[in-house]
Amino acid sequence: MNRVHLTSITQGLAAAALACALSLLSANQVSANPAAQAVDPAQRALFMQAWQSARAGDRSTFDAAGERLSDYILYPYWQYEDFRYRRAVADPDEVAAFLDAHEDWAFVTALRRSWLRALGERGHWAALRRYGATADTDENRCYHARARLAENDTTGLLAQARDLWAVGHSQPDACDPLFAWMMKQGGVDAELAWTRINRAMAEGNASLTAYLARFLAPADQAWLDRWRQLDRTRYRGLDKAAAWPDTPVTRQITDTSLRKLLRRDPAEAMRVFTALDGHFNWGDQARGDLMREIALMATVDLDPGARAFIEQVPDAHVDDQLTQWWARLLLAQSDWPALLQVIERMAPETADDDRWRYWKGHALASLDEGDRAETIFSSLARETNYYAFLAADALRWPYTICEIPPVVPDDVAGAVAGRNDIRRALELHRVDLENWARAEWGRSMRRLDVEELRAAAAVARGEGWYDRAIFALGDSGDLRWYEWRFPVMFEEPVLESARRERLDAAWVYGIMRSESAMMESARSSANALGLMQVTPATASTLSRKHGIGYRSSAQLLDGPTNIRFGTTYLRDLLDDYADNPVLVSGAYNAGPGAVDRWLKSRPKGNAAAWVETLPYYETRDYIPRVLAFTTIYEWRLGQPVRRVSARMPDIESGNIDHDETTEVVCSAGPADMAAVAP
Repeated sequence: MNRVHLTSITQGLAAAALACALSLLSANQVSANPAAQAVDPAQRALFMQAWQSARAGDRSTFDAAGERLSDYILYPYWQYEDFRYRRAVADPDEVAAFLDAHEDWAFVTALRRSWLRALGERGHWAALRRYGATADTDENRCYHARARLAENDTTGLLAQARDLWAVGHSQPDACDPLFAWMMKQGGVDAELAWTRINRAMAEGNASLTAYLARFLAPADQAWLDRWRQLDRTRYRGLDKAAAWPDTPVTRQITDTSLRKLLRRDPAEAMRVFTALDGHFNWGDQARGDLMREIALMATVDLDPGARAFIEQVPDAHVDDQLTQWWARLLLAQSDWPALLQVIERMAPETADDDRWRYWKGHALASLDEGDRAETIFSSLARETNYYAFLAADALRWPYTICEIPPVVPDDVAGAVAGRNDIRRALELHRVDLENWARAEWGRSMRRLDVEELRAAAAVARGEGWYDRAIFALGDSGDLRWYEWRFPVMFEEPVLESARRERLDAAWVYGIMRSESAMMESARSSANALGLMQVTPATASTLSRKHGIGYRSSAQLLDGPTNIRFGTTYLRDLLDDYADNPVLVSGAYNAGPGAVDRWLKSRPKGNAAAWVETLPYYETRDYIPRVLAFTTIYEWRLGQPVRRVSARMPDIESGNIDHDETTEVVCSAGPADMAAVAP
């Protein structure tokens, strides 16, 4: 069941696209008001032509289209593109009025930013005075400040200039005239210079400090030279600072240097801090902050010495993040009594999270406190997630999956579909301006209540925009609308690829759902594309290795093609990692190099414990999500449901704890267990 792109529907049907799409919902799901959705297909075609012509540099075609689009729902986007092109010469009052009139549209921030920059580049100071106070970039803030300078309005300007100057990196050239004025006012003293030096060193911009040295006295320049030498040696020998005098400058140097050393070598940072502690009076707050950061990084590194160090961190600085990593360190060491004590120290909402409920039960079971463990597991096993499935496995109970059929009242769906912000998001989707469509949709979701979010999911699903339906339901909290949250899309190519590559189709769906939320056009910041988030580099490698035709990255935005590449890559990873879905899921998310490092640095054995101690929070959550989604997709596909633990071989031996299937019921418990027992 492939996703439907409404832009591929004939133009004669486009005017009623949403009404037709919503009519495909079940009898309990309703259509929107067709009149509110009507769009002239000729205008849609003209808008698409105009937009593409502007992108290609053909302004004549674009300009000629404006008058005929004036009553089209996306006409403000035509105006946005027009103003963006003319931003340097357009009447400032006209642009400002347009921005004010469309303040809830997604393009406003980008247009305002580029417009203010254009005004500054051309020295339109009067307009910047009127409209530049809303600048949200340092470059535009500098332009606005220069506009004030041009009109001799300097009240409070020196403080603003100092704030813009005292950053750890070079500022845009637009700031240079402002900073020149600041220098003439004597605005840079040694204290401000040290502030910027400290920030530059923290950001790894040691070269910037050569310029800043001119603002220091000769004695302080010598300390800066020493600091720069430490930076060049990657802070080897920092413990020799124990012979330094205790001054504000040396305290600043050692504090920032310890944090830089910590990123490279947490164990060495612990050792150096211990050597310097007591010599430098950093102050209680700064000392506690520094200890907390060292303890956290050393614990994430699972350094054996972190356990003693973390116990010395002042209580006021032991926050929830540090406590959870303390627990993971103890989990890696299988110290169950200590783990129970640390879980008790967590904030109540954290300790009550399914993650730590499960590990508390696991610790109790490991200490032969079966009754207490069973109490925790039996409560957890009545839920539907990764930790609940593991708890059910521990009890040998069936899994709980209680579906609620999606129901959206007609009037609510119609009202939501008729909202202007929803209508323009849908129309942007239809004309394939996906980034703007998602931006408009996301802004509109923040304005809806729970009932309206459910209706928005119905509208998106009727449009074939499945990822927006998934996100809307997630925002609404309706996690049991499984039919909509876990759509069975692209079933034929998934099943075909799974057969060809000897994969579990439900696992392919679990990967796909985790990677893109079923968004065929998904693009990540790392340029991973499509349903299974395949990078062009990976596709090229797979093409050469397996003879799969590949010409350009555009192919990866086609669902079936993306699935072909993604499943081929999964097969390669399974061959590399002895058919271990845990390791393969981790490698798919973080890369094989990361998994290889973790196999060397994290404790082997229980796969769930290995996952819990991974240093990348994204992968630490990704693997459980894939396993849980795989379980739900097995159920959605009508396949026998394997226990999650059956997909989690021991990291060292490869043995499976529970290699079996389980029943799925709506309320797991002893009675259900008896009902499904052989």
